[in-house]
Amino acid sequence: MQRLLIIPVLTVTAGLLDSAALAQQQFDGRWSVHAIPEKGACRRAHYYTVVVEDGVARNAASRRTSDKVTGGLEASGRVRGSVQRQGTRTDITGTLTERSGSGHWTIAGRIACSGRWTASKWG
Repeated sequence: MQRLLIIPVLTVTAGLLDSAALAQQQFDGRWSVHAIPEKGACRRAHYYTVVVEDGVARNAASRRTSDKVTGGLEASGRVRGSVQRQGTRTDITGTLTERSGSGHWTIAGRIACSGRWTASKWG
């Protein structure tokens, strides 16, 4: 169950940032993300690192490419997207600023849960 939470949230957050890269370079750097479950079967909070380069993000711990990611990060900092992995879909919404961010996530599929996420930029 914990992997069902952490992998989609990591992948969505990492994979969302792929369009209008030049306008989004203000978000470049290392981001610490904290995913907090609030409702449903997910119980533990998770921390992970996302790296944004030229407006494109990747999970700092993995380069998983088999997940189907849709959505993106707008130049305004608005985050909206989803990832589908092994029958589980995670939807992510929120907003980034130059140094921090926050939003919500929802998992549907084999388990159902939702919560919020916060992010802060290193350095």
